[in-house]
Amino acid sequence: MNRVVIIDDEIQSRNGIAEIFRNHSPQWEIGGLFEDGSQALEYLLQHPEINLIVTDIRMPKFDGLELISRIRQYNKLIPIIIISGYSEFSYAKKAVDYQVFRYIVKPILPSEFDAVITSVENFFRLEDDPFNEYNLTSSEFDQFLDLLFSESVSLNKSQTIHILEKQCGFSFQGAWFLLIAGNHEFNNQIDSYRTLIQNFASEISPEHHVFLFHEKIYCIILQKTNIDYDAFKRYMQKFIWKFSSDLFVHTGIYHSCNNDTLKNAFFSALSTLTQFFYSKTSVHIYQDQKLCDFPYSVYKNLQLQLTNGNLLNIRDEIYSFMDYIRVKQPSYYELHSWINKITHIIIQYCNDKKVPSSYYIDYTENLQFLYNFYCLEDIENTLLAMIDNIFEKIAEQTNSTNTFLVEQVQNYLSDHISENLTLSDLGDVFGINYSSLSNIFSSTTGQTIIEYLTFIRMQRAKELLINTNKKIYEICSDIGYSEPKYFIKRFHQIVGVTPKEYRKIYTK
Repeated sequence: MNRVVIIDDEIQSRNGIAEIFRNHSPQWEIGGLFEDGSQALEYLLQHPEINLIVTDIRMPKFDGLELISRIRQYNKLIPIIIISGYSEFSYAKKAVDYQVFRYIVKPILPSEFDAVITSVENFFRLEDDPFNEYNLTSSEFDQFLDLLFSESVSLNKSQTIHILEKQCGFSFQGAWFLLIAGNHEFNNQIDSYRTLIQNFASEISPEHHVFLFHEKIYCIILQKTNIDYDAFKRYMQKFIWKFSSDLFVHTGIYHSCNNDTLKNAFFSALSTLTQFFYSKTSVHIYQDQKLCDFPYSVYKNLQLQLTNGNLLNIRDEIYSFMDYIRVKQPSYYELHSWINKITHIIIQYCNDKKVPSSYYIDYTENLQFLYNFYCLEDIENTLLAMIDNIFEKIAEQTNSTNTFLVEQVQNYLSDHISENLTLSDLGDVFGINYSSLSNIFSSTTGQTIIEYLTFIRMQRAKELLINTNKKIYEICSDIGYSEPKYFIKRFHQIVGVTPKEYRKIYTK
């Protein structure tokens, strides 16, 4: 029995998808129908037997992409189908990053979705039978193995690795790992290169398989004896010449030991591939690397500048951090650790400032995986963009908060205009240092609190002079002045005539 969970904030859509599953086969059971991601995540954590997820993108609380992100933290392999009314590239790109099974744009015909369910069932059968006996297309078979490979190198589960080796027909221990990557343009058309890369691998050894890791990197794993790094370097160099130079295709070569785990072998090859960060040579072979000292001075300076809130100085520290990386050329593991430390203090700063995670989460998730970048400039630009976005949002929040505070101060002054108010009094009322309050008020309005208070007092005095018969000393008291002579002097300075003359002019 297969169990599916369906998440969509539209009840008709949820029920419609559930009906398609029921009509497809009695082997499908609806595990749950949910209107938002938070409900579904809570259910999924308690029901690990669920083996398919169908979700919309835009929903209350947190959306489908955030739900998928959280699911992938504990389950890398479960098939996920996105059904959405949004076909924007950014959504599709995220879906690829999270390795969803299908991204389907609404509306979809029941017959079309029925075919997708059949593909899912074929995936399930493959775990028990490596042979194509279920009308599974070649691309579906490749996609399944790609997902299985990503699961294997991430979690290093022996059972999953055994299934993968069974599918491929050879052991990965003592194998060669050849990684191939390129720039963003290469990634945009990466699926089109699979046949070319498979043909290349078959020319070297019949015992081989080509995996596509997270839609970013091709990994050729093959068994071949009586060959060394230099020979493979020549093979790869000739192969890379087949690609356009503006794709910046580059490779990393690693020969695993007999006691290597799949995870260690793959990430050793990945560390070799990322040497392209430091040298634009297209072919890199594995070499042991020395440990580098972490740039603690830059780290501490960045913490200090974040505390001071100086954006330009923070950007300078990011530049210093990246310059240090270019000089020291840390390994993949060290670079990954360093960037995690930098992003951690930025996140800590955001938490202290109560900045919503939505302002930086896309950047930090991207920075968790260095294979998302093909050069250091990409990493640098992502860090800078994250900082700029955070400070832009903080400025928006601050301006909004300051505007609200100023409005409250203005209302309070109007309501208490007859009182002898001081800046210290206002600071106590609003729970803020009077100097800070004064700075916020003047930067928001362009005038000081005293200037604004004087302005509204004079406006109120004009109204009372015209609309009442009150004496000048009474009006003086009503608007907060204790000395009539001082009030008359200030009124004359601002209005140009005395209160008595003003009343005479406007009450004729």
